[in-house]
Amino acid sequence: MNIRELASLLGASAIEFATGEEEISHVATITEAGSGSVTFIANPSYEKFLLTTNATAVIVGASFAIPSEPNRSQKMPAVIRAIDPYGAFAKTLALFNPRKNMFPVKIHPSALISSSARIAASAIIGAQCFIGDDVTIDEGSVIHPGAIIYDGTVIGKNVIIGPGTVIGFDGFGYAAGADGSFGKIPQIGNVIIEDDVEIGALCTIDRATVSHTIIRRGAKLDNLIHIAHNVEIGEDTAIAAQTGISGSAKIGKRNQIAGQVGMIGHITTADDVVIIAQSGVSKSLTKPGRYFGAPAKEFRTALRQEGALRQLPELMERIKELEEQLRKIKEKK
Repeated sequence: MNIRELASLLGASAIEFATGEEEISHVATITEAGSGSVTFIANPSYEKFLLTTNATAVIVGASFAIPSEPNRSQKMPAVIRAIDPYGAFAKTLALFNPRKNMFPVKIHPSALISSSARIAASAIIGAQCFIGDDVTIDEGSVIHPGAIIYDGTVIGKNVIIGPGTVIGFDGFGYAAGADGSFGKIPQIGNVIIEDDVEIGALCTIDRATVSHTIIRRGAKLDNLIHIAHNVEIGEDTAIAAQTGISGSAKIGKRNQIAGQVGMIGHITTADDVVIIAQSGVSKSLTKPGRYFGAPAKEFRTALRQEGALRQLPELMERIKELEEQLRKIKEKK
């Protein structure tokens, strides 16, 4: 495939520094790219590599400014301008590396599936999976090897469940007795996973105590995430690894929750909230925006507080100096 053909498939707006006839054979990172490769720049911190990369072509944004460098020794790579360079690169990856069929059969013979489960003809069940009573799995969904789907779970269309993930096990519900021991609270609800959801490897999504734990349409969950009982994850929300969301929390639409975030139960977040990595959310976030810290605060407020904390050692030393000066003044009186 040549550059002109690739640009056409991507709907790119322009090609610069090339005729368009140069051949592209593979995809690479901008620092490792060589002849015949295509790469991309979406993050400003990588813009400097345009002048040093050996790639044949680089996908950039429509408004990307070409840096000037009169001493560049090699030929400038072709620049393919796209409205969404990251999305265009994702399409390019699919073009040059079509996904292989990992499943030789629709339902692996080693999978243990209840006779009351309802599985669409186009769904795929991998090796060593367990599918419990009254589970529903709709068209085009893929359950990777070793996943466990407990009774009553409802899985929509085109859902991906990663290997080793457990859906619908009991939530963490116990009542303390007078003697301090804990008695188990029956968990009789279920889990509903709507269409186009992707859940990574080794996640746990607990069934509701009553009613439903719900993962709404288009949500994307990374590996190693815990979703507790009765949680609701909003549409098109993305959650990174090692995040834990406690029971009955309600997460809004289009939230972006970074890695190792912890959220207490019974709180809500507004739509379009971004939570920075390792934050602890201890109360509801009622407005869209970026939040950071433990407890999580509006991003700029959190940064100011972090900056003030860094100055504390110097401020403490200054206070000691002032106290010593004040002591000497008093002694002279």
